Amino acid sequence: MERPSLRRQLVMIFLGIAIPIGILLGLLLFFSGLYSRNRLAAAASGGLDMFTTNFENQLDSVENYLLNLSLNDATFRSLSEQTDRTRAYLDAYEIAQGFPAVLAANDTLMGVVLRSGSGNLYVGRYGAAAQQLKQKLNLEAYLGQPGQTNKMMTKGWYLRTIGQRLYLLRSVFYQKASLTAAVDLRLVFEELVENYGLDGRVIVMNDSGNVLVGDANLLPTKMEWNSEGYCLTKVGRDSRLVVRKQVKALTVLYLVPYQHFGVDFAPYQILLVMGAVFVLLAIPFLLFYMKHEIFAPMTALVSTMGRIGRGELSVRSSVDYRNAEFTQVNETFNRMIDQITQLKIDGYEKELEARRNEMTALKLQIRPHFVLNCLKSVYAMVQTGSREDAQQLILLLSRYLRYILSFTATTTPLHTEIEQCCNYAELSSVGQNDPVEVVCEIDPELSELLLPPVSLLTLVENSVKHGKMIGKTLKITITAKLLETEEGCMADLSVADNGTGFTAGDLKQLNSAAPQEENGQHVGLFNVVRRLQLLYGEQVAIAFTNNRRGGGARVELFLPIDPVLQKKEGETA
Repeated sequence: MERPSLRRQLVMIFLGIAIPIGILLGLLLFFSGLYSRNRLAAAASGGLDMFTTNFENQLDSVENYLLNLSLNDATFRSLSEQTDRTRAYLDAYEIAQGFPAVLAANDTLMGVVLRSGSGNLYVGRYGAAAQQLKQKLNLEAYLGQPGQTNKMMTKGWYLRTIGQRLYLLRSVFYQKASLTAAVDLRLVFEELVENYGLDGRVIVMNDSGNVLVGDANLLPTKMEWNSEGYCLTKVGRDSRLVVRKQVKALTVLYLVPYQHFGVDFAPYQILLVMGAVFVLLAIPFLLFYMKHEIFAPMTALVSTMGRIGRGELSVRSSVDYRNAEFTQVNETFNRMIDQITQLKIDGYEKELEARRNEMTALKLQIRPHFVLNCLKSVYAMVQTGSREDAQQLILLLSRYLRYILSFTATTTPLHTEIEQCCNYAELSSVGQNDPVEVVCEIDPELSELLLPPVSLLTLVENSVKHGKMIGKTLKITITAKLLETEEGCMADLSVADNGTGFTAGDLKQLNSAAPQEENGQHVGLFNVVRRLQLLYGEQVAIAFTNNRRGGGARVELFLPIDPVLQKKEGETA
């Protein structure tokens, strides 16, 4: 059964009371018109906000994809250095394999174009928004012009008119290679906007107030915005309700036709006094109605909220309201509490998962074979009279075991982790014909950077275990650099050796980030990846590669420098 609207009930009651008094009807119409206008503005603002938020999120998603590709993709870097045309086309084809997924996830994106260092257009991919072949050809011709790279902007989105079409472009570069994403503004704001139920008129302007999309004749000459965030204006003889939103450097105005109904009360002042007396007589009846239809339901809802605030998350509001608004509030409130409860459960599960991963990491660092081999070496040194070597080996082994067995904090400073890496290298070199050499190049500003304990140590152990070759000194280089990007500062950490390097299968498996069982290969490396992800979230980037010069394995970590996280974790440590 359809529940009556509370507003309709109130209107009918006031009409029934105010039939003898015309002025009271006028007041009711006035406030009713104000209420309707606010609701219309809220609906228009909500629809526009949904569209602009989705549009901005898609722009951010595309921008993150381009930045990640330019910073972390080895094939993209290789493309900028290629002189072999065949190899360059193969690299461009490999990069373009990811374009369809980006286009499918972002319906506002018209296309993505990749250019080589020499200016030749290697490859372009276009989504459903690119309907006209002429648009594609114009875009490729524009981006393929000699010297066009110097005209492109690398910081944020920028506007360009290409072939009488206005595009929002985002470009990234690495040396001589460039990647550009294009959004057709007219297509977005004249066609895709209809999918959000925005049947009014949309006008898009830049920072200077120039109209980019839409009919400039509909732009009001004067707009005064009220506290609710909208304005009423006239365009010719038509009244318009206007709401606005900001997307990047664009200002989006949404104009909705509005019909104003008002009453001039000045001629009816006497009737207004009579109406006020009549309303005073009707107050008891109104209070009785409000007590049962508003105050009683509100009291029940507040009582339920109070119980939930005291921690009783299993409580739900079960009152059977007799009007549509309170019914909707009740249903929305119950759904919200269900979501909060689920989020709390998810938070507990994530915390448990983090603890399990930490315990797994601790167990993975204890290698019985390594410890037994050290003890056998001590025994052999004592038998052969190498007392000093035996003492040194015992001292280094005790430091190693103390570090991996005694820590309780979730993070440790970078300089402490480096000290343990050097200790492990020295431990692996005692009594050996082929020693392990560690070279550290650490930016002083990153000395206190917080990391999960034994993370870099695991990478050094992996180099010693898999990269050591007979008759050759294993050289391990640990670097830490501070990078400044548009998204903020990042730490670039790497551990590289001159050993045998990763196999092709190892690289494919490691870079896929597929989880491993405890008895699988490279479990320690996957565990380092997982613990970094738990600490930094999706902002962390890890690449497993082989050195191009001199051979050997290389693991590179890109970590965001979050002052709040660093401070919090540092206090915990």
